[in-house]
Amino acid sequence: MEKKIQSTSSSPSVILEISGDLRLKGQDIFEVVAKSDEAENLTLEGADDQVTIRCTSDCSVRLPWASVIQILAVHGDASIKALDGELVVDTVGGDLELRNVGSTRVGKVRGDLNAKNVDGNFSIDSVSGDLTAHGIRGDFMVSGAASSNINLSDVGGSAKASANGNIVLRLDPAPGHEFEFKAQGNLFCRLPDDTSAEISVPKAAQVMVDLPGIHASAPVQAPYALTLGEGDARITLYANGNVVLDTHAPEWDMEDFDVEVGSEVNGMAEAISQQINQQVDSQVRMIEEQLNAQLSSLTMRLSAAKLSEAQASRIESRAREASERATRRAEERVRRAQERMEQKLAAAQRKIEYKAQAHEAAARHGRHSWNIRVPTPPTPPKPPGEAVSEDERLMILRMLEQKKITMEQAEELLSALEGNS
Repeated sequence: MEKKIQSTSSSPSVILEISGDLRLKGQDIFEVVAKSDEAENLTLEGADDQVTIRCTSDCSVRLPWASVIQILAVHGDASIKALDGELVVDTVGGDLELRNVGSTRVGKVRGDLNAKNVDGNFSIDSVSGDLTAHGIRGDFMVSGAASSNINLSDVGGSAKASANGNIVLRLDPAPGHEFEFKAQGNLFCRLPDDTSAEISVPKAAQVMVDLPGIHASAPVQAPYALTLGEGDARITLYANGNVVLDTHAPEWDMEDFDVEVGSEVNGMAEAISQQINQQVDSQVRMIEEQLNAQLSSLTMRLSAAKLSEAQASRIESRAREASERATRRAEERVRRAQERMEQKLAAAQRKIEYKAQAHEAAARHGRHSWNIRVPTPPTPPKPPGEAVSEDERLMILRMLEQKKITMEQAEELLSALEGNS
């Protein structure tokens, strides 16, 4: 692996052109580090706090968090994470992944675009694949069109986009913000119960509404408009297919299911187990609510499709069975995650117990050669020549198996315990 390094300030200007895949990540060290498989594939030039990187194969880059970055081209896939400075991406030939970045402008992406946590405005010219974006602090804008589908949630500013496929929105519109979306397929817009907005649907095959205080038992025709609350925001939706307006269904994301178990867990087992159980209960409730919301939306659509009672009943039955299977699978994933956490907790407890036992055994016979330190006070030493207990033998064998002591140290400890040294 060829590596090249350039020292910089905290916010250098960095230009990149990569023929293969790019993996780029911010760091707290004031230098740019570029890696590639072969030396002849990689060039790194730096002057006046401006760095240019060119690579004719795959490339991995680390640079200061506050760097100002322009990516001229990536011919493969690109993954960009942990940046605070402005980011400009002109062209990506494959997929583009963004995680925890600052204000970002993207030109053309020929694959899928997946963005999470953009701390600023996020603008895009065009995406040939699917576009998924979550956690945009500023405005969101797609000036061209996504050739496939758009899935957008948690936008802090205004938003405007169009897609040749379907659009799924989870919005919480703030006062004064404007939202405009156009879908060649269907458009699903989910809003919180306390939304205050003027909603307009100038074009749609039909509009299905299930919002607090507004429940249409059958689809209505476009153009359609309604006002929620004081109408503080403005939402305009176009679709060649149907437009569905309903309330937020909670999202379930295993990334949110995480409990950190550190090395100091004595006396904390009950609290940590309680935390795990609370997260499990919360996640399962969200799964059930989401599936119930989906089934409710399906029932509304079936009533609008003018199917026979037997046909609608058969479709609802199949959908409910599929939802129950999905619930069981999700619960199983949560159960496995809980087991892993409990195993991690038990392992940490065992580690502390082994250390405490080793400390006590060593303290009894004045041997500390492998320097195991725990805050447990030493116990009074046993009289010389006392027989070795089975527990002590097992403890020494476990420490040997886990390579915490050497064979020589194990023999010395057994000999000491037997009073022969």
